[in-house]
Amino acid sequence: MVVKIVETYSVSPPLPGGGAEHSLPLVYFDMIWLNSILTEDLHFYPVKCSRSHFLDTIIVQLKNSLSLTLRHFYPLASNIIFPLTPSAMPVTVVAPLALTVATSDADFSTLVSDSPKPAAEFHQFVPQMPPPLHSSADIRFSAIAIQLTHFPGEGICVGLTIHHSICDANALSRFLRLWAAINKDGGREDSDFIQNLLPSYSRDSIQDSDRLTLFHWNQIKKSKPTVSLTLPLPNFNKLVRATFKISDAEIKKLKSFSTIKNPSTFVVVCAHLWTSMARLDDDDDEPCYLGSPIDCRRRLNPPLPDNYFGNCVMPLLAVSTHGKIKGNGGFAAAVAAVVAAVEVVGKSTRVSEFFENRSEIMTELIGKKAVWVAGSARIDHYGEDTDYGWGKAVKFETIHTDFQGAVHLCKGREGGVEIGLSMEKGKMGIFADVFNKFLHINSNL
Repeated sequence: MVVKIVETYSVSPPLPGGGAEHSLPLVYFDMIWLNSILTEDLHFYPVKCSRSHFLDTIIVQLKNSLSLTLRHFYPLASNIIFPLTPSAMPVTVVAPLALTVATSDADFSTLVSDSPKPAAEFHQFVPQMPPPLHSSADIRFSAIAIQLTHFPGEGICVGLTIHHSICDANALSRFLRLWAAINKDGGREDSDFIQNLLPSYSRDSIQDSDRLTLFHWNQIKKSKPTVSLTLPLPNFNKLVRATFKISDAEIKKLKSFSTIKNPSTFVVVCAHLWTSMARLDDDDDEPCYLGSPIDCRRRLNPPLPDNYFGNCVMPLLAVSTHGKIKGNGGFAAAVAAVVAAVEVVGKSTRVSEFFENRSEIMTELIGKKAVWVAGSARIDHYGEDTDYGWGKAVKFETIHTDFQGAVHLCKGREGGVEIGLSMEKGKMGIFADVFNKFLHINSNL
């Protein structure tokens, strides 16, 4: 399987004055991700076109629509500046976005299947970030890079590498939907749908921003930011990726098993995932956790608009014991623990409390048994909103979970919820048996 780089481009938004006045300060929601691993997403589309049509028509259209989209999402066409001088703070400054065009002879149908596949095969569709720029004053590195890979006669992969400090999944989803809509409409930007996707950059009303931003910067500036992709793990070649689905009917069934009235889809899906993962191990009394990002936009005081661009998430942390979660009645115990965690993060005071103590809280979890969830069951990677004019995506993969062992959730292509994860092949087979078995029984949940 070979991926061949055809061309690389620099794409810039058409901003007045070269975009000199377009910069964005990073606040505490953003700063905490400066030294985290990069986010890597792949969207696969079934597009039966020739190489010449891909290069001469599709790429030309995508470059034009991307430039127009970046006019509205200019922080993505930016360098993030990590200052090395005492008095400066991190900001973004407009810089060209790196766009790579490639072709591949890989079997597209195998890549987009749900069954286990070697995880290493997917990394060649992930774009590399441009090298960072170092000076005595600062370190400058790209916010995002994009790779468009053509599988002749079969499909296209839209791959993204994103520095998490620029934005969260909510904001990135808006960018991708706007890009798809502008491309599909031939460059038009005046529809109501497109206008509703435009971002808000106001930082003026963020809860406790000045105090917490300075507090976190004083901690983070002592380290160095992550500026490139994570190196492979020692067992990297043993990992496989697979997709599991829970239908709307199965979600309804899970809700009926709960002892808590009207649990949300998020609660029962996380509870089932948690119990399935717990049943892979033998420990009983050890504490175990489930962590998941929670959008804080509406949880702040005052709330931020849904179209706020940047990061605005904090982790939900559910805790129980391994024995409770994996045993009979484990599903009910997991539901109760997740519900309790949701109630905690529902308080605006909790946001400030968490970010004041984030370092201690996250340090305490190091080495503990935990299931980490990435993404959100509310984000739809398969909907009409992400159709560039070729039809809906057929597969979405979150590649950086190979390095952190997280499990990715998103809205399913046929409804319900889709779960993507990466683990060693033997363990994946056991997980699949447990996940499917306990999805279809009742009293032992």
